[in-house]
Amino acid sequence: MNLLTNKNNGEVIIILTASWRYFALGSLLAFTCQFILYLCSFSNRISLFIGTTLFIINHYYIYRLWLDNHFFKLIYHQGTDRHFDEAFLYLFPNKQPINSMEKRWSGTKKLFNYCLVSIVLLWGWLLLSIIVKTI
Repeated sequence: MNLLTNKNNGEVIIILTASWRYFALGSLLAFTCQFILYLCSFSNRISLFIGTTLFIINHYYIYRLWLDNHFFKLIYHQGTDRHFDEAFLYLFPNKQPINSMEKRWSGTKKLFNYCLVSIVLLWGWLLLSIIVKTI
């Protein structure tokens, strides 16, 4: 039996993916600050456009984390991923299903890292916009 299919180990990935809430709050705060800078004429349209693009990319990753959170809750509640794989294959018949839990965990970890990097980039862009305007 695979250790990653254990319900206690599943709590780890569920807690990790539940961080989507904090990422969403952090990115909303950064975007709100960027928008306020634009409204107060402290930044230009290009700066707002880049901030908005980073915000949208970040929320794509947050949405995927949200989906993974619900997916792992479902898998560990049911105790099997067979039903999910069948439904996924029905929705996307040309796509190969991922059958190992290691690949699922690895993909979620990569997604978490992408989300973390994108939110750091969003905050970095906000700080850069402030620094450039004050110089």
